[in-house]
Amino acid sequence: MKRIICALMCIVSISSSLAVAAEQPAPEAFPEAEHEEYIFPLLKPEAKLSGGYRYVRLNGSAGVDEYEYLHDSLTIGGEVRAFSFPHRFDLDFDVRNKKDYFGDMSYAYKDILLFRGINRTLYHNLVTIPLIDLNPATADPSVNVRDAGKDYGVDTGISNAFLRIKAPDFPLHFYADGTIVKKDGDQQQRDLIGSGWFNNVVRTSQKRDVDNKTTTLMVGANSHLGPVEVAYEHSERKFSVNGDNVLYDSYSNAGFIPVGSTRLSGLYPHNLLPELKSTSDTIKLHTSYTGAVVASATMTKMDKENRDSGAQADYVIGSGELSWIASRDLAFFFKYRQKETRMDTPNEVEFADLCNPSLNTGNNYRCLIKESVSSIVRTYSASGRYRLTPGITFRGEYGHETITREAADEWFMPSSSQMNAVSLSSDIRFSKSLKMKLNYVYKNIQNPAWNTQPDQAHEGNVSLTWTPAPWLSALASYRSTSERRDNLQFVYEQPVAPFDEVLVDSPDNRKARRDRFLGSVNILPMKNLTATLSFFYLHNKWTEDLAYNDDPAGNLFFDTGVVSQDTVRNVSIDLQYLMTKHTTLSAGVSTTESKGKFHPQSPDLLVPVSVASFSELEMRETIYTVGSEIDLKGGFSLGMNYKYAVLKDIADNPYDDIKDGEAHIIVVMLTKRW
Repeated sequence: MKRIICALMCIVSISSSLAVAAEQPAPEAFPEAEHEEYIFPLLKPEAKLSGGYRYVRLNGSAGVDEYEYLHDSLTIGGEVRAFSFPHRFDLDFDVRNKKDYFGDMSYAYKDILLFRGINRTLYHNLVTIPLIDLNPATADPSVNVRDAGKDYGVDTGISNAFLRIKAPDFPLHFYADGTIVKKDGDQQQRDLIGSGWFNNVVRTSQKRDVDNKTTTLMVGANSHLGPVEVAYEHSERKFSVNGDNVLYDSYSNAGFIPVGSTRLSGLYPHNLLPELKSTSDTIKLHTSYTGAVVASATMTKMDKENRDSGAQADYVIGSGELSWIASRDLAFFFKYRQKETRMDTPNEVEFADLCNPSLNTGNNYRCLIKESVSSIVRTYSASGRYRLTPGITFRGEYGHETITREAADEWFMPSSSQMNAVSLSSDIRFSKSLKMKLNYVYKNIQNPAWNTQPDQAHEGNVSLTWTPAPWLSALASYRSTSERRDNLQFVYEQPVAPFDEVLVDSPDNRKARRDRFLGSVNILPMKNLTATLSFFYLHNKWTEDLAYNDDPAGNLFFDTGVVSQDTVRNVSIDLQYLMTKHTTLSAGVSTTESKGKFHPQSPDLLVPVSVASFSELEMRETIYTVGSEIDLKGGFSLGMNYKYAVLKDIADNPYDDIKDGEAHIIVVMLTKRW
């Protein structure tokens, strides 16, 4: 760690000296000039106030409009702007209903005081996943639905306040930034209860109260100290739970010889939401950005704690960057970053039977905790930019990352991993109307830590912008990613003593492909009409081996070459027409089709019910909008908007969480401007 600090300080010190030497002018280079005091113009305050009614009709699932509170409501909004130097004030608010509102207020006094406060609150309609008893003829049902017919939703409020104070006539700033994210409502909680894998398992669905808050506060200061700017920041974050932080359910005896040898029957806690807190301190330094040589360094110390389990994590992050603009057309950039993570977790945790807490007196209910993985990540990169001609620029970058881990063997992870990455990009201007961007990235990872990490990855991106005429502009962008992993690794516990965990390689490799395309065209076919057409396509496909542990002897069963894929298509058209000087009309339609499925190969996974049916999805979402705004006399205007949303479960799969629905929303607003 000391080597990081010394290296960063040397980079800043050397580059500061170079920057000062390169920028130091002759004494007569800046003759004293006369300055006239600028007189700010007098601007008349502006204000507007709107009020209206929002009419909603819902048929079917509320998921048809996921982030709308689908109930009738009064609406109100407004804005006030005032500029009377040295004071500046702005207030903007919009209340659509009791669950969806927005407010933004800012005030400034010269360049000495700046304040801004923002609140955004919206409602999220949550889907309910149905639990179906696949064999209702059995005496012991495998499903326990305690929330039949219940609809869930959570409103999320994000409040942020920022304050900055500057010392008069000196580059010294003090600032504070605070954010509160609060969630309130209820959601579906699905559990596997009973007695685990020992005998019967019951899939349970029940209501869970959501009431949690994340609070973040950051205070800091920065100043120019000669050729170097220094900043210090201290941040604290806290996650607190006031709702159902833990649930309780009855569990039967677990273990056979004797019965209850692993756990006696009783009422046990599960699904704990832990409360968390963290603190961090950061120091930033950088030289003047006006010279040919610029350097920056950042050092962060962060501590995190799980307040329920006592687990702690310490992070030390250091980074430095050196840039050199060799000429007008050539520049080089060098970066280094090191992140040290130290984990400190308890060796064991206790969980008592609530019906008979005395059962825990002999420490029979202790759960041993594996030592968490600590790591050191070192990242180096060097890049360059070269402008061949005024219309052609090339960029290249090479990066290397090394990860060393402690206690990795307990998690069947490699003790070290390395990644090499090369990227090449170019900006080409063929003409004033046609521009193209190209980018290619290659990554090679040795000893990847997770099954989803590839050994090799290729990513390419190309985008075109075309503006052949003032009335026509178009954009097209395509991105493709291809990944390959030689073998996947699965861990399972042997069914006989000493019950060791064994690592098994999959028979085949893993391949993944992701494609994304975006196209957009803006047309002005006539003076008062604007049309925008857009198309988006997303396709993910990966082929891999899946492992199942259903062999009485404890051997893993592999279903090889299983294909999974997701596809999304979106087409939208938006029109805006200025019918008269005082009347504006708008209309739009957007339709999105999504589908996803995986294709198991083994016959055992296809009968009596295909496992794929539990994840098969095919749906269509369509939204139609129509609006108008009419300017009336006396600063009044009348606005009307209609929205019709339709959700269709095309697959009509009884096991998915998609249900048909449609919603009509009409908003009428009267606005007065001063």
